[in-house]
Amino acid sequence: MNLTYESRRPLLEIACFNGQSGVHAEQGGADRIELCHDYTSGGLSPDPAVLSGLKAQVAIPVYVMIRPRANDFLYSNQEFEVMKSTMMTLKNAGADGFVFGILNHVPSDNPTCSWIDERNKQLVQLAGEKPCTFHRAFDCIPEECWGTALKDLAECGFASILTSGGPSGDTAIECVDRLAELFQQVDLVQSQIPAVFVPEIIVGGGVRSSNIQLLWERTHARAFHSSALVTGDCVEPSEVKDLVNSLSTVSIAKD
Repeated sequence: MNLTYESRRPLLEIACFNGQSGVHAEQGGADRIELCHDYTSGGLSPDPAVLSGLKAQVAIPVYVMIRPRANDFLYSNQEFEVMKSTMMTLKNAGADGFVFGILNHVPSDNPTCSWIDERNKQLVQLAGEKPCTFHRAFDCIPEECWGTALKDLAECGFASILTSGGPSGDTAIECVDRLAELFQQVDLVQSQIPAVFVPEIIVGGGVRSSNIQLLWERTHARAFHSSALVTGDCVEPSEVKDLVNSLSTVSIAKD
């Protein structure tokens, strides 16, 4: 395969748990914001008023989390209706994209069943032209099921997948070997179904300026996700700048 190199660096998305963090993310040079609520739970759906306020202060895209509660990603029909309603409310409040994920209950004695709940496709369709990211619910999926999951997520219409490459709670740097394998799986699936767009992998989970260079060297990922936290739950602009500077030393390849 002949490759050419783009002058632009990989995309940097910053997870923000309040409006001020979003302002800091843009000040630091981030390309995109993922707005959510409640850092301790891993991120829940944000308040529409916070989204509206942030959109009035920043120019970069703001994706929003659609997650009604913490813990697992197995949602009841009632919770699914809440997710749909929340998506429409946040869409009307100016969201540029959405981040969510619904998993099927997979029996322990049959882990090769489909992990991707078909209701994800309904949410993607509800989003319309707004791109959707399947979040770190992907981290719950066993490695032997990645190929099927990638095809299912492509069928749903997701634009990207956010993952650390390993079990929930593990960082990307701890799972860097698995991440490298995942990128190989993406290439394999894409070669098998070239007419279908396979979602782009966004590397996230403990990504910081101290390790992002190594993560890129091992994966050549086109997108990274970080909370850029140093202390507390507010994004530190200097850490965003350091992340940007680290990524500015590399170029991403395209066919």
